[in-house]
Amino acid sequence: MASTAPSTASAKKSTTVRAPWYLRSAFTAAERIAPGPAAKFLCEMWFRLPAGPDKRLRGEAPAGANVFELDSLGATVWGYDWGEGPLVYLVHGWGGSTGDFKFIAATLVASGYRVVAFDAPSHGNSGPGPWGDRHANGLHLVETMSAVHSKFGDPYAVVGHSMGCLSAVHGLLMNGVDLARVRLAMLAPFIGGKEGFRDTIGAIVPVGPRIMDRLAPLGEAKAGVKLDDFSLRGLDVQSPALIVHDRRDRPNPFRHGEAVAAAWPNAELLATEGLGHRKILVSPAVGSAVAQFVRGAA
Repeated sequence: MASTAPSTASAKKSTTVRAPWYLRSAFTAAERIAPGPAAKFLCEMWFRLPAGPDKRLRGEAPAGANVFELDSLGATVWGYDWGEGPLVYLVHGWGGSTGDFKFIAATLVASGYRVVAFDAPSHGNSGPGPWGDRHANGLHLVETMSAVHSKFGDPYAVVGHSMGCLSAVHGLLMNGVDLARVRLAMLAPFIGGKEGFRDTIGAIVPVGPRIMDRLAPLGEAKAGVKLDDFSLRGLDVQSPALIVHDRRDRPNPFRHGEAVAAAWPNAELLATEGLGHRKILVSPAVGSAVAQFVRGAA
């Protein structure tokens, strides 16, 4: 069942920036005359983070929270542990940070939950990952979720955003967690697979079939995983789930949230209007809906 939440204005900046018209025009032409070089360029761009250490999004530990560090893939991962009660993991997406959940974390702690939030390698306050400060791949986020779970244990609930939805689910499955016992609030989920790969890059520049046919194997070789194995499709997820997705989300189209909600038997879709990809994180209406869902009152 789908419902709709009102929009809320915010100054949150997107981590996905549409290329200027002349670059989009160049990729339209490259589809016809140079799909191979275009695919190589896009492969490099796909694994490049939106900002380096000096300009990346960051968060701060809230007053009263305990800061922790742990190792994942040789990187020092930074995070915080705040509040008392059932455990909720907050999992940011590509180019994001713990700061993305500033308001949601406060709402959950005030509602009687303990939240653990963390920055993936090369994100936020964490150190550089295996590919350095400016490059990463989704498996790095999955491995970090696995490492955090190994330290803190099974959660009562998870709140993820964008690629954080995908990395949270795969990271917990990697550790043998029974997801049917975990409440999943997925905000603007990145669906993964070739579909997500194509659509997210396509939000920046046009990607035709000739470019995509060359790009997909390049990305798979570099990341060391088949794209369709890094996906929310095809997973048997029995969890109670709230899928929150904006109809105007550009990098992760609304139809992806619809597809996840349709595929997961215990999922509900909450559609928003006018929040886009990142304002969804600071919407009071969304924050309230997430807290109600975590409490089992969705």
